[in-house]
This record gives sequence, C-alpha cells and structure tokens, in this order.
Amino acid sequence: MQFGRMQHSSIVGFLSGTVSPEILAAEIAAEVAAFRASLKATASGHIVISDGPLYLVTRDGARRLLEAVANGQLTFDAANYVADCIVMNDDFDFADEAVRAAIYFVEDDSGRFVAGEDDWSPTRDETLAALAWLD
Repeated sequence: MQFGRMQHSSIVGFLSGTVSPEILAAEIAAEVAAFRASLKATASGHIVISDGPLYLVTRDGARRLLEAVANGQLTFDAANYVADCIVMNDDFDFADEAVRAAIYFVEDDSGRFVAGEDDWSPTRDETLAALAWLD
C-alpha cells in the first residue's frame, strides 16, 4: 500500500522551528492515519520520504519533537511517524548520542505491541525523562 510522501523539508522545517507542531500535524494527518491503518490491517507499514540535503538533527530539534509530544501539540502517532522517517532516511544524522537516543525514544512504539493497545503512547513522565537526556 502506498501512502503520501513525507517531505524532507517538512521535517527540517519542524526541527528547525520554522514549522509549528500544529501545522506539521495537519500536513501529515492523512498520511499518518493511512500508515497506522495499514499497520493494524497487515502488521507492516511503508514509509516514503522525499530526498533532501543532509540535515543534522540537533538537541534543539530533538527537544522540539519531545516537547510537542509532552505538551500534546503532536500525537504520539504523528511524532512516531516523524521519528521513523528520520531514522529510516540517510539524509538525517544525529549531532550526538543524546539526540540519537531521544529520537529513537520517540521512534520506539513497541509498547503498543507489548500492551496490546493500538493507542498506546509513552507517559508524559517517560517523555519528560527522555527530554532530560538533552540537557
């Protein structure tokens, strides 16, 4: 199943602070919903992201992603999708291991399978603890 294509520039805009969490959420809502529906129906998903120049994900960018989840500006599903795109695309790199750990925290949705709950997400306290890795 083919979905829309996540735009490299949308992720960069969000991580750099020029695109708000709310605008990003609206832009990718249909794509995230289709991806989640495919995962539920087939237990697999397919992500397509446009190419772009190499972008270094910094502590500030990772902090924006985790804060958007902690503050309810992005659903966990949307943030998880963004993190999947970052991890799976060669056009993103991490400034350091703390950034890598923070992005992988958001990318890891294995809790939904362990809990057997499709709407699972990390708790706010868990997200805040991951944010502390960036201090």
